[in-house]
Amino acid sequence: MNLIVRQTHSLKGRIEAPASKSYTHRAVIVAGMNGNATVINPSRCDDTSKAVEFMRKLGATIQDTGDRLDISGIDGKPRLKNDTPLNVGESGTLLRFALPIVALGNGRLHVEGNATLKTRPNREIVDVLRNWGVDIAGQTSEHTLPIQVNATGELKGGEANIQGSRSSQAVSSLLIVAPFAKEDTTIIVDGYLVSRPYVEITMDVLKWAGVKVEVSTKGGRECFIVRKGQRLCPKEPFTIHGDYSGAAFPLAAAVLSNSDVTIGDLPEDCQGDREIVRILERMGARIKRTQNSLRVTGPYELQGIEIDCANTPDLAPLLTVLGCFATGETRIRNVAHLRHKESNRLEQPAGELKKLGAYISFTENEIIVRHSELKSGKVASHGDHRVAMSLAVAALRIEGGLLIEDSECISKSYPDFVTDMKTLGAGLS
Repeated sequence: MNLIVRQTHSLKGRIEAPASKSYTHRAVIVAGMNGNATVINPSRCDDTSKAVEFMRKLGATIQDTGDRLDISGIDGKPRLKNDTPLNVGESGTLLRFALPIVALGNGRLHVEGNATLKTRPNREIVDVLRNWGVDIAGQTSEHTLPIQVNATGELKGGEANIQGSRSSQAVSSLLIVAPFAKEDTTIIVDGYLVSRPYVEITMDVLKWAGVKVEVSTKGGRECFIVRKGQRLCPKEPFTIHGDYSGAAFPLAAAVLSNSDVTIGDLPEDCQGDREIVRILERMGARIKRTQNSLRVTGPYELQGIEIDCANTPDLAPLLTVLGCFATGETRIRNVAHLRHKESNRLEQPAGELKKLGAYISFTENEIIVRHSELKSGKVASHGDHRVAMSLAVAALRIEGGLLIEDSECISKSYPDFVTDMKTLGAGLS
């Protein structure tokens, strides 16, 4: 499906932020692992739908009543038959969460995925599970999909050494299964842990479920400790609030246009991508917070700045676009781990924008964007939802607009993106 975005000078109105994908993933999986729990206002995107499907295949009962999920868990024991295939779709988060959970089952199990997820590396989490006594192997030296697990129903636990430079997903996945391990779990992070706010989200959801995670240092390295025998026992419903990663796109669009836009359901929680508010303000925008809503009355003349994306990699494609409309130079640093996302988010958004006349260069770990006059044309999403939405934001400022190919990928995280933008007056079809 192609998305046609026409130049739009004015955006007005109010929308509610899409429900947080990150919180929904974790709440569904933690609730599905044990006990009974209710998740209110879950995200309805492709990735979280796959998480619901995955937990149902493991034996959890999940009733969807429209505005909530009522979940009865599996008591830490996936109920699967030999040679069961488990498809996680295109969700890297679900894949990394799935592998240690599947090891708690019994028999030969196969974890599969789609599209670019088939080529993404999983060596780090596989190596830890092997050290914990799990018979697990994928394809190639990086353990790409499909991955086979010969599960025995046990996880040894103990120490796990994780390289922090690629992703935080391995840390989150081990924290979720640690209460079921035979030994206390200590996760030791070597180097700087990128995307650390996602670990904060995981710990927030585990706290809701009654699990304590201790954070300390050992030899200058950060450690996460979970004592064995803790039970996941949520005592009250978990309400999912708005997703800053998704809300960043209409927020940026409002900053760039003649606007009066309010985005609701955005409390100040553990989401790292709420940093988008501070970034836009540093670039020259003024954003008013009223309780849990953000209001923008644009447009603003943006100034190029330096931005550290080590903890906010999902913002990088959008920030690359914003750099094109900012005066001077925008430098987006600590982005080497962007190469291992749904697409190569370091090179591919830049490549599409350069087709339109953008002045962009990059190194192994930095994107440099200079103010550019972008022209109309046809661009590709590369099957990446954040690239597609970032290009849609750019198109609103381009005379003649853009045609964005393969835009159906947007439903991976924000299925109502087109509807919400049209509600505000954007010319999308």
